[in-house]
Amino acid sequence: MKKIWFVLSLMAILLFLVSCQKATEEIIEERIEAGSNGEVDVEIESSGPTVNEWCEKGAQWKMSAITDDGNTNANWNIQGLETSGEFAGLCHVVYIIESAEGTVNIDYYFEEGGEKGYMMLETNGQKFKQEWSKSG
Repeated sequence: MKKIWFVLSLMAILLFLVSCQKATEEIIEERIEAGSNGEVDVEIESSGPTVNEWCEKGAQWKMSAITDDGNTNANWNIQGLETSGEFAGLCHVVYIIESAEGTVNIDYYFEEGGEKGYMMLETNGQKFKQEWSKSG
């Protein structure tokens, strides 16, 4: 289960950073197939940020996949830029994954360049906070 959640989280990050939907679909299919050891059907709906707005409130991304374990659905909903508090100035994205194993809620907070941010994960009644950054 941890591998599937890791793969889905990785897919979400890759999807947000990749602007070409066709290439994104291929990457997602490869990641899911690698994680599930089986054939997967993937459908993606996306309404991403405009050229001038990197964190457009209301933009969405949806994914559905059929794996050996059943159906998995994932939704990204951009909440917009945080204006106060711990994550002020960061883009807030809510990511919800629903599968046969349960529901996982992830809140991502990251800077415009995507170089660093935070992930707040809630699953099975437990909450986890993870800071991340790209190292070049």
